[in-house]
Amino acid sequence: MKYFCTVTLMLLMSTAAFSQKTAYINFQQLIAAMPETKQATDTLQKYQQELAKDGQYLVAEYTRKLQEYDSLGTKWSQQVKESKEKELQDAQAGIQDYRQRMEEKLSLKDQQLLVPIMDKAKKALKAVATEKGYTLVIDNSKDEVLIGADADDLMTPVKAKLGLK
Repeated sequence: MKYFCTVTLMLLMSTAAFSQKTAYINFQQLIAAMPETKQATDTLQKYQQELAKDGQYLVAEYTRKLQEYDSLGTKWSQQVKESKEKELQDAQAGIQDYRQRMEEKLSLKDQQLLVPIMDKAKKALKAVATEKGYTLVIDNSKDEVLIGADADDLMTPVKAKLGLK
């Protein structure tokens, strides 16, 4: 009798463990629907334009030096030519270095702007999932789940939680 009760209890516990309530949401679509995302995108574009202006100065300076080299290069001594070629190489390296730093700055700014937005969306998603009793929520924006059991879409209740239409 004791053995029977133990087996029955184990079966009930394992059944409960496997009966997870599952839902899904397109998290990227949710983030895109938030007004904060548009503001962050606009801010990032303005920042990119500011950085590009600085880079344009470097390109203009390189272009000026190249035009000078092309127009006067035949009149210069070999020593002056080599010096000007070195200046051109340094200017070109400066442009490439600036582009790399610009990409790093943009990436960092993007992270600074998006992390609070994603945290807000995750908080709302967690609240809705808890309210509705879901133990597993799958992000289907990346098409990673190819086959799965029936699940509920949480997009509408999470948008409502965030005050979105």
